[in-house]
Amino acid sequence: MKYLLIPKSNYKSYFFNFDGVILPLKDYSIGFDYYYSVEEINELSKKLKVYVIINKFLHKIDIVNIKNIIEKIDNVEGYFIEDLGLTNIISKDKIIINQNHIINNYLAINYLNELGFKRCVVSNELTLEELKEIKNKTNSELYYFLINRNMLLYSKRKLVTNYFQNYGIQSDEKNLKIKEKVSNHELIIKEESSSTTIYDGKIFNAVDYKEDINYDFYIININNMSDEETEEIINNYKNNKLKINTENYFLLNEIGYKVKKDE
Repeated sequence: MKYLLIPKSNYKSYFFNFDGVILPLKDYSIGFDYYYSVEEINELSKKLKVYVIINKFLHKIDIVNIKNIIEKIDNVEGYFIEDLGLTNIISKDKIIINQNHIINNYLAINYLNELGFKRCVVSNELTLEELKEIKNKTNSELYYFLINRNMLLYSKRKLVTNYFQNYGIQSDEKNLKIKEKVSNHELIIKEESSSTTIYDGKIFNAVDYKEDINYDFYIININNMSDEETEEIINNYKNNKLKINTENYFLLNEIGYKVKKDE
């Protein structure tokens, strides 16, 4: 198993502690703390194994523009993509399917494999037994968010700004923490230039179960973490001695909304 980092800032010495870094592409990614230009990506790819993540849903003009951008990117290991329109632009052997909440059963992964897409990020909203079943019944290269503040919602609207305007609130704040009324669960809302993401207030952590899951690549995402949380994760992501609050609810509790094989 190998470990890939999604960093929250530009180049740091600890990048070399990982088997590679996943860099969010500027203007074509959402929900991260730092975005990388083509020039920065090409410079880092001379020193490290670099992957690029593109997780915005793209409109027609975006597809036209990004084609020219991708042609300028050199020497990357692969592209984590959410919008399947990018499969018409990027070589299949470079594509890692990364569709939030969707890649959650072995049948879907095997179907993608038959189409030539042999690398997938598996949802971390699955139980341990479901994750092991996918490992046993697929031949694809499997990726998994081992430590992550999970994204719950992505909107191409400016939800914070619209809320303030609707209620006549004078504020330039773009990042909020709120409590869901029924469960008292904390949510983190992050508005960017033309979109909004909402994150779980708890940090998902499956380090204790990495040997059982036994996937090819584990992703450590330190975006939307405090400096204290970031330092703890960087120093202890392999041994699970984190001195911060984390949870692994999905690993141990089955939920009912996942797409499954019809029994």
